[in-house]
Amino acid sequence: MRFPVSVICALLFAQSAPAFAALGAAAGPAPVNGAVQADSARAKASARVSSYNGYTVSETLQPSGTTVREYISPANVVFAVSWQGPDMPNLQELLGTYADQYVSAASVPHAGRRAVAIQSDQLVLHSGGHMRSFAGSAYVPSLLPQGVTPNDIR
Repeated sequence: MRFPVSVICALLFAQSAPAFAALGAAAGPAPVNGAVQADSARAKASARVSSYNGYTVSETLQPSGTTVREYISPANVVFAVSWQGPDMPNLQELLGTYADQYVSAASVPHAGRRAVAIQSDQLVLHSGGHMRSFAGSAYVPSLLPQGVTPNDIR
């Protein structure tokens, strides 16, 4: 059975587990275990924070089994997000002001699987998969901290 793209986009955006911050937005106070645990309790998800050379990754395991990672710069801005798991995360919340670009790209008819790719100077996004196995990532090229490459986003 095939569903119109508008129905698929609406279903993807209807997921209820919130992200900590949207792509390109301030992450709020510097992520510390207490703050992450409070946010994850509201989302009924488990979370952990890892620091790397020049950025922080806030990883959330949602109740559905999907892992969402938010990449946070030293300036405390979410410069990238990624997801992998059996359900799509709420991309409206995760992508924030960049969500409209995703909706536009997803609504363009194309043959084959429902993979979506955006490659511009404002947003790079790859999303695809099939039922019970979704994965994707998005980043804002101008927000990548010095020394961080797209290969660091997984």
